[in-house]
Amino acid sequence: MGTAIATGARRWLEPYPVYGSFIDETIGIVARQTRDTVSFAVGSPAQEALRLVGAEELAQAVIARDGARALGYGITEGDPELRDLIAADARARGVNATADQVIVTAGALQAIDLACRLFIRPGDVAVVESPGFTNALSALRNHGARVLEVPADDDGLDVAAAARLLSESAVRAKLFFVVPNFQNPTGATLSATRREMLVALAHDQRAVIVEDDPYRLLRYRGSDLPSLASLAGDVMVIQTGSFSKTFLPGIRVGWAIADPELVRAMAAAKQTMDSSTSSLGQRLVVEFIRRGRFAAHVDALRVLYAEKQARARAALARDFAGTGVGWNDPEGGFYLWVTLPRSASARQLLGAALEEGVAFVPGDAFAIERDNSAALRFSYSSPTPERIDEGVRRLRRAFDRVVT
Repeated sequence: MGTAIATGARRWLEPYPVYGSFIDETIGIVARQTRDTVSFAVGSPAQEALRLVGAEELAQAVIARDGARALGYGITEGDPELRDLIAADARARGVNATADQVIVTAGALQAIDLACRLFIRPGDVAVVESPGFTNALSALRNHGARVLEVPADDDGLDVAAAARLLSESAVRAKLFFVVPNFQNPTGATLSATRREMLVALAHDQRAVIVEDDPYRLLRYRGSDLPSLASLAGDVMVIQTGSFSKTFLPGIRVGWAIADPELVRAMAAAKQTMDSSTSSLGQRLVVEFIRRGRFAAHVDALRVLYAEKQARARAALARDFAGTGVGWNDPEGGFYLWVTLPRSASARQLLGAALEEGVAFVPGDAFAIERDNSAALRFSYSSPTPERIDEGVRRLRRAFDRVVT
């Protein structure tokens, strides 16, 4: 007869620390609320955007045509047709990529984790922007990286500060991680000058750049900038991306573009994780692109999210005038970075906000040691414009309870 797992084993065996993501925890926090809650917490596509896809009819067509091929195990590197499509898109952006330089992953985060498995061992230095993408910070830490947090501003990662910190610390970077377009969490975009500086610094450090670019297509104003991969020269760049923000997040289809030998190594590592990315998810993407719908769909998303961003900024201006609260004006993406009066705590504000029926992610979730306690990430992508207005009104009531 079996017995329960012995909790007494804790006396002599403890697991190593594992780092997760408070961003993802907020999904459960909001779901457990017993009152109506407007969520500015998760960078999730809008429900109306997901409905535009017509996923039910798309899935029926794929299964009717492809049958078992759409529902069985697939090639670890990914569906050949999808790899071709991803490589063709990269070439259109100035990246000299072929299908054998593409691996399809379970979202961009798996691609980031695979890059960590290849290049990070305990004690290796990874340079990140701060505030930065929580999940990537945790992935680096879980692989033993010594994470060097470098300030980011409206022009993205401060590359000069990165060079200075590396010199002062007398260490060499093994990896640079950056979200160059509409960064998570601030929405900032790495300037053209800093992109060139970052490639030069990575060259000097003999380091790899992981360029995570899931928001690239969601530009509402301004002009596209060249990718780091297109500027790389002889610098090693792993470019990661995802269909989660522009198609269907639940199918978990992302990718990495890298040298063929790196793709082979990433595939070997992936085989110890999930063997292959969802065949059905990949075929859904291929079918949508085959039908010629993807470009028009992205155009519609730009209109939708530009309106939501404008609505969020207008609501904040209306309800937080004269409070000392500030926010930025990104040219795209899903996020605003909201700063509170210096003495305020976003973590404390979150408690009151949940009681008022609104959620966000406090700024301290986006750093390891740097102080972002008086800031928060405001994601406007998911709520409707009317819900954005209501959510900001609730946020102001919470602010008045905690700060004033």
